[in-house]
Amino acid sequence: MKILLIVLFSSFALTACGQTRNTNQTDNQNSEIMQDKNVLKPVKALIEAMQSENAELIRSQFAKTATQAYGADGKMKTATETQKWLESDIISRQGKVTNPKYTVINANQVVVKGQYSSHGYSNKADFLFTVQNGLITGWRIRY
Repeated sequence: MKILLIVLFSSFALTACGQTRNTNQTDNQNSEIMQDKNVLKPVKALIEAMQSENAELIRSQFAKTATQAYGADGKMKTATETQKWLESDIISRQGKVTNPKYTVINANQVVVKGQYSSHGYSNKADFLFTVQNGLITGWRIRY
């Protein structure tokens, strides 16, 4: 009888240790998922707002200090230039991304690929977004 109790107790103790380790792994995975959701939120909201041509929602995804550039090595526009560009090239021309594919690069960067089109223009999209404090702070258009 004592042996049976020792075996049962050992079994419970080992099972409990294994569950703790799995919980830690789950916590890490949940943390990574939440981090991905946080960085994706403004980017997905932007792409959806572009699709529905919601100018206010488009503007609201950007920090006041957001910058933009063309090309992997292109010089970033100033915040004022970026706001003008957003109005003229995205909002006024009704820019959209069809079939967007999102890839989280790290805690602050997301790549969006798909097909970009606006009035008089179409090209494959390869956009690198930088996100800080829940807002887009950089948009690099890499064609």
